[in-house]
Amino acid sequence: MDLMFKDEVQKIYRYSEPNLSLVGWLGFIGFPLYYFMWHDIFPQPYENIWLRLFGSILLVTVALRKHLPSFVQPYLPYHYLFTISYTLPFFFCYMMFKNEWTTVWVTSFMASIFLHILLVHTTRVMMLQSLSSIGVAYFCAYGSDWYKFNEHITWSYVPVFVFTYIFGNLFFFRNQAEHESKMSIAKYFGAGIAHEMRNPLSALRASNDVLSSVLPKLDAHGTGEFVMTKEEVILAKEVLNDANNVIESGNETIDMLLTSIDQSRIATGNYVKHSIKEVVCSAVDGFSYKSLVDRQAVKVNVRQDFAFLGSDTLFKYVIYNLLKNAFYHQGNTGFSIVIEIEADNGYNCIRFRDNGLGIKPEVMEHIFEDFYSTGKRNSYGLGLPFCKKVMQAMGGEISCRSRLGAWTEFSLSFSDYDSAEVLEIKKQLVKNKSVMYIGSKQQVVFKILNSQSFYLGYHFTAVTVEQACQRSEYEFEYPLIFVDLDEFSDKPQRFRQLEKLLHFTEARLVFLYNSSNRYLGDYDRHLSFAAVEKSQLIDNVKKHLFELFFENSNQHFADRTSIPKLESVSGKTILIADDNQSLRVYTAILLGQQGFNVLQAKTGLEVLTQLESNSIDLIIMDIAMPEMDGLDTTKAIRKLKDSRSAAIPIIGYTGSSSTAIIKKIHQANMTDYIVKPAATEKLLDKIADWI
Repeated sequence: MDLMFKDEVQKIYRYSEPNLSLVGWLGFIGFPLYYFMWHDIFPQPYENIWLRLFGSILLVTVALRKHLPSFVQPYLPYHYLFTISYTLPFFFCYMMFKNEWTTVWVTSFMASIFLHILLVHTTRVMMLQSLSSIGVAYFCAYGSDWYKFNEHITWSYVPVFVFTYIFGNLFFFRNQAEHESKMSIAKYFGAGIAHEMRNPLSALRASNDVLSSVLPKLDAHGTGEFVMTKEEVILAKEVLNDANNVIESGNETIDMLLTSIDQSRIATGNYVKHSIKEVVCSAVDGFSYKSLVDRQAVKVNVRQDFAFLGSDTLFKYVIYNLLKNAFYHQGNTGFSIVIEIEADNGYNCIRFRDNGLGIKPEVMEHIFEDFYSTGKRNSYGLGLPFCKKVMQAMGGEISCRSRLGAWTEFSLSFSDYDSAEVLEIKKQLVKNKSVMYIGSKQQVVFKILNSQSFYLGYHFTAVTVEQACQRSEYEFEYPLIFVDLDEFSDKPQRFRQLEKLLHFTEARLVFLYNSSNRYLGDYDRHLSFAAVEKSQLIDNVKKHLFELFFENSNQHFADRTSIPKLESVSGKTILIADDNQSLRVYTAILLGQQGFNVLQAKTGLEVLTQLESNSIDLIIMDIAMPEMDGLDTTKAIRKLKDSRSAAIPIIGYTGSSSTAIIKKIHQANMTDYIVKPAATEKLLDKIADWI
């Protein structure tokens, strides 16, 4: 019941939105102005400046609704209903009672009924407001004194009031029902399209899932046996990822097509900054032309590129609609379409001009109206209204000029990306965003992000490093994730664990660092993230948040190389134990080139001897060696009295990754393992995990 009431309130508020500024300002001025009218110029028995001033304050907040703080915005629909209840049925009825039903106030109350019907289009809510407001007005004016009320009332007016309420609502309801009937037909039509399109998309996704399950899975260390090469597996995974993106784009397109018949469904969650040149050129190249001649008829002239905030997919369908309409009305030979892009002092515009049949003047005034069609086959009169709604949702406008038999030109104007209009759209979009912070709640960054969530309205989640590492991959589906690197200074293995989990998220990752500290520096090369210095984020958190939410690339932020790194591996000593001399020597040369000090041993006994006389930071141990194999050698090391030597990281080097071998490796207390022959990158990544 509460949800239904909430939806009804939101619907009333959206319906009244075009008139709210006018109602607010007129009421703000009119309420105190009419005090002097009825008090000084045409004196009435009763006036009250304080009641009028309260109504004036309520109405000015309605007029200034777009400038109120973001945390107030969700409550504005309820504020609007209260304001209307007070300033129309309550105030005018109360003043009529207090003025003993004079002609001035009876006609004023009648006028308030008409305004009330126009501003609150839902009959049930309007009647509830009227009855409750009139009831409150009665008790404020008469209390429980029924005889005084009966003495003042002019009963002949009551049937007129009842008639006005009933028939006003009936006429209004009929118009509303006709409008909603058209919307219902359109929604039914759109739902049919969506159903027919989603079936093949669902089948494609099912095939995709089957193929994905058949392919070998790459773990973070690249271990496992593959029928294909690693490069082929990665390529196949990338292809699958691209296919999934196509599917998501298709489903997104369905939602966007439905916005042409229901503006409240416009999908704004994927709005980011785009280059208009790139989007227009991509749309022109991707349009389904009937012939090469048609493709050659379209020219794009870029005078100056500009950026806009919106959805590239959504805007492409605006271009597709304009192209489709232009080709349908192209007329004779020599047809051409010229798309000009220009930007000048904040005025950003696309002019879409063709030399086709043109548009008749009597048709021109209706082309952006829902369901208006000139009789074109398979046309439902939704294309150009769709274009207009999309442009308005992105803070722009679309207009049309034409000369019959000569040309037609559509002008699509955009607000400058740095304008106040676009900033307002961003503020509204941020309210539907969510942010995750991985780190300590004692950090200043946490407190800043948490406080901004109150002012900007985004949903904020903070978890510790331990809590993050206990999550599953799907629990990191946030638009924006901040990772505080200072929390991992003494927890390198936790960081490796978190990296594996973050590989699966589509979130914008942001690694926060302090320029005076030093960090591991060997981040997974396949993990994409932005690097932000903490003090810079704290100094201008709102600017950084908007850039992270709405910028496509990391160009505004430092790259991973800017994060201060810990000391080089130079000076670290690695012992390579392997009875295969060629492999042992090759690995020693490779690691020596990376700055490591390298020692060698060909048996397990030699490993124990080397430990007695050298300080070793890591051992790469072959599993199968003569005399004393790698497993027995590891067990012997773990029993050494020297605690540093007993705890040394040992990476098992094995030619088999069978379950039995892996189980023996763990039982011997080896730290990790790697399957040989191992690629250079894989070996270095494995070493970096432990020193």
